[in-house]
Amino acid sequence: MRIVMIGAGAMGSSIGAWLASAGADVVLYDVDSAHVEAIREGGLTVTTPSGEMRLPLRATTDTSAIGPVDMAVVLVDSNATRAAATALATVLPANGFALTLQNGIGNIEALIAALGRERVVGGSTYNSAARLAPGRVLHSNIGKTTIGELDGRSSERATAIAELFGKAGLPTAVSDNVIGHIWMKFVLNVAINPVAAITGLRGGEIARTEPARRLLERVLDEVLAVVAAKGITLPEPDPRQAVLDHAWGRYNRPSMLQYVEQGRRTEIDALNGALLTEAKALGIACPINEAIVLTVKSLEARAELRRAMPILDEGRTGSGRA
Repeated sequence: MRIVMIGAGAMGSSIGAWLASAGADVVLYDVDSAHVEAIREGGLTVTTPSGEMRLPLRATTDTSAIGPVDMAVVLVDSNATRAAATALATVLPANGFALTLQNGIGNIEALIAALGRERVVGGSTYNSAARLAPGRVLHSNIGKTTIGELDGRSSERATAIAELFGKAGLPTAVSDNVIGHIWMKFVLNVAINPVAAITGLRGGEIARTEPARRLLERVLDEVLAVVAAKGITLPEPDPRQAVLDHAWGRYNRPSMLQYVEQGRRTEIDALNGALLTEAKALGIACPINEAIVLTVKSLEARAELRRAMPILDEGRTGSGRA
């Protein structure tokens, strides 16, 4: 199978490397020219729980250089999904399709708008990764991936994807309720990621720190109210406990925390921001999540301000205001 990883950041690079090690013909696409050039020159190095592997993978920043592929695995930041979907429409052959393993909601809709519903497969993954340097990534946790057709039907392509991922050492199951799995990951990310970004704490630390855990649970109250109102069936019988258990055992740095530390724009709009949109349509108030969104956006704005000007000492501003 010929595969393009659309978004070769930490997660896209890690999964792409495993698929290549299983015999797939993989090309990495990313807008990060330094990362792409490093892979071209010295291959991709992935540090995994079982050791380190280096693979000579093709990488490009130019969609026209991707060539014909059978499948595009979409792992771009949710802020870039619409642009990626538009580019994919010109790259994928008529029988090609996209598999999204992204966080957040709205990604499937953006891909459908560009490619058509029949050319989109949904998915959710609990793998964790971080970029160490250009051409080097850390695959810190090999978790379960769930994929499926959007209408819940069985299909040969979903089975083939799961078999390939499994052969690559990435445990993967096919579900007839992939939307429920995507929303379960959405619930988890809405609860944990922004609390980590705001506090600087990792999941296990949040679960063990009472004020942070209480904040997480308040966020959960609101998102679970929206899930119930929408009639979404989550795969976990007790989603609240599932989120708390997940946080307790994890010490990775969520992507939103990494982005805040790097001064980058986060996925808050596709997570808690998207929740607010859903809640408004249902007439559900989510004041905690509104405060979360405003706080994370303030951290983003701080990074922009610091890039534009140095920190000014109060005594040197000359404002004359008390």
